[in-house]
Amino acid sequence: MQVVDRVGALLAAFSQEEPVLGLAECAERAQLSKSSAHRLLSGLAEIGMVERDHDGNWQIGELPLRLAAIRLSHRNMRRDAMAALAPLGRRFNAATAFSVPNGDEMVYVERTDSSIPFAPSARLGSTAPIWEGAAGRAVLARLDAAQRRELCAGPRWSALSDEVRARIADDVERSAERGYSVDRGEFFDGIAGVASALGRQGEPVAALSLIVSVERMSPELEREMGRAVAELAREITGKATLPEVSR
Repeated sequence: MQVVDRVGALLAAFSQEEPVLGLAECAERAQLSKSSAHRLLSGLAEIGMVERDHDGNWQIGELPLRLAAIRLSHRNMRRDAMAALAPLGRRFNAATAFSVPNGDEMVYVERTDSSIPFAPSARLGSTAPIWEGAAGRAVLARLDAAQRRELCAGPRWSALSDEVRARIADDVERSAERGYSVDRGEFFDGIAGVASALGRQGEPVAALSLIVSVERMSPELEREMGRAVAELAREITGKATLPEVSR
């Protein structure tokens, strides 16, 4: 196995459900010996790809998150977006989030909490399938049909029922029309929200989200938050110097 393949296998061993692993678990999942896994993890730790905690366990480091943010979002845009999103969060007593697409996933790189506690804060750097939440579906709404099919694929997508896939596709289509996407808590327990994408048509680079408890997400609140976040996304996109998206 080549070194790059070994590194990829080690990094793929971590997940949102199991973000912290012992050496034996890393080695087993990457199909490596403990000595090889330890040598590679130690090298990755030197450049910030992974970190070791006080108990000797391993977790993803800060560098992957930083690289995703550099590649897929403009620093000034992110800073300005979060500064402008914060008042909306206070207005609606909602949590806010800034996330960026990375292949067929969304990476959550900024988050503020609601003044009304309702769920644990999302772990920064965590990921979710691009179709799973409002942020990813807002990004999908800025893409053409072929790009959507490419990103909505794979075993996790195939495992969904036809009814769920149809609902996701419908929300993406409606998001393209109204300017924001809606998540009513289907995939995130107790959490609902709206989101709108930043970036040109065909080149979305990030998404802004307003997040509340499922119990609070009335049709009226959904519309009010959706329109507000869509207006903000249009304003930021119009002012920002956006990075070119590589093809």
